Amino acid sequence: MKTMFALILIGTASLLFGCAYPEPAKVEQDDARPAIGVSGAPEGSILYVDGLAMGATARYDGEVGVLLIESGKHRIEVKNPAGAVLYAEEVFLSGSTTKVLTYNP
Repeated sequence: MKTMFALILIGTASLLFGCAYPEPAKVEQDDARPAIGVSGAPEGSILYVDGLAMGATARYDGEVGVLLIESGKHRIEVKNPAGAVLYAEEVFLSGSTTKVLTYNP
């Protein structure tokens, strides 16, 4: 009887511990949103998209960093720290397009 109980216990344990959840599928997908960058903007200038501040233009130089945005029409502005507009442009971007705006005073 002890032998039978031991076999049942070992069999149950091997079933429980021998099972594992399957590995989840890993899906990698490139981001297909358009992106913008700003080249040549003065130090300390701020990037605005549709009136919202996105941060220092140095973060989005077009080479090291870009800003991903949704497809469609956008108003892009570069302002100095005092809020004066240095550059403004209306752009329409779609797909995985990257547009680098160049600031030339």
